[in-house]
Amino acid sequence: MLAMVLGLAACAQSGAAPGHAAGAAAAAIGTPSAAATTAARAQPPQSPPAPRPPERLVPSGPGAAVYASTAPSDSAKAPADPLRGAIRAAVRESARRAGVPVPEVDGRLDVAMNDFARALGPDDMPAPEAVDFLLAHYGLPDPPPHWLIERATLGSDAEVAERTAPPVLEALKATQAARLGIGIARVSGELRVVIAVQGRDIDLEPVPRQIAPRKPVVIAARLRASFHDPALVITAPDGHVRELAVRAAGARERFEGTIACDAGPGRYQVEVTADGAGGPGVLANFPLYCGVTPPRDAPVPAGVLLAPTTAKEAEARLLALVNRDRAAAGLPPLSVDARLAEAARAHSRDMADHDFVAHISPTTGSAVERVARLGLTPDLLLENVGRAYSAEDAESGFMASPGHRGNILDRRARFIGIGVAAGPELAGTSPLFVTQLMM
Repeated sequence: MLAMVLGLAACAQSGAAPGHAAGAAAAAIGTPSAAATTAARAQPPQSPPAPRPPERLVPSGPGAAVYASTAPSDSAKAPADPLRGAIRAAVRESARRAGVPVPEVDGRLDVAMNDFARALGPDDMPAPEAVDFLLAHYGLPDPPPHWLIERATLGSDAEVAERTAPPVLEALKATQAARLGIGIARVSGELRVVIAVQGRDIDLEPVPRQIAPRKPVVIAARLRASFHDPALVITAPDGHVRELAVRAAGARERFEGTIACDAGPGRYQVEVTADGAGGPGVLANFPLYCGVTPPRDAPVPAGVLLAPTTAKEAEARLLALVNRDRAAAGLPPLSVDARLAEAARAHSRDMADHDFVAHISPTTGSAVERVARLGLTPDLLLENVGRAYSAEDAESGFMASPGHRGNILDRRARFIGIGVAAGPELAGTSPLFVTQLMM
């Protein structure tokens, strides 16, 4: 028996677009998948699945000392497995034939995917917070990856290697450069393979995961050729978001920014953004631990069981979640504006129909242009876009990104429009393309 699941982690390449006023570039909810590009309708509402006892996700390897785009020599590595080599060889050959850059081998991503292969339940999708935790634990600073899950009977290694190469190739086509991680577990008479394709749009120099209070730390990196105008945005332990100054530092698009633990001990979420063809995008997103020890275990179980929902239900839920998060920050709720909602729904439908997540559409332009066609010319316009499997995943992903979080908690915003559209069906569930517009 072979069963394949194509998927997207609920935090990856999207952003927060500025309007007439300055807006923060931001984060990532979902990466483009290797799924077909034909649109699929949302699944009808179903009763939530019966709860089952959560399983703790404990990493198999030690936590990294630093974040870095290139794996340090002493970083974690997965045990050798012939199937991993066979999959890697099949992907390499497919990439060469298609003229696509061959993905890099990174033992850190192998170990992270091994942990998922071991911990996921039979019907689970990876939980976004668990994905974020494992990437940070092993020192991977880039946004969450495209992933593929293969479940098969023991002894079907050759079929699995042949079957996984085509969808991995499709994921590689959506990136300019990528690393490939392959996790393998043989448990309870079943072969589980979890594959991740993680885009690399930035070369980050080593940054310590744990830093001393009030000791400045330099974030230094180089952008890949298709990006420009880098920005550094952080969420402090108290939840406040601010943008830090960056400076050019040498040749080849190298830049630097300095972070100090100046808001007390705790977790500082760091995000590197830059402008590309689709508008602002997130190139790196990782936590620094100031004066505290990084967590050893994940805050949530490895996987989640999904309860399909309609686009209308997801929009209503997202509105409630946005206003919940604003209330927690002492801010007034946002009121729905019908024209903003119309623009948001149209953009989400555009993204779902054409399988992309970006602020700038090839057909409709920017958010400012889209709302202007509906008669709106606000002084402030903020946009969050993303892809997730539920309203909760989308909102938690936005709030985990300093840039998106800053948009949701902007004190100047008074109105909101939320649009959700169902994308191509994956493993019986349609991903949700989400747009939030605020003014």
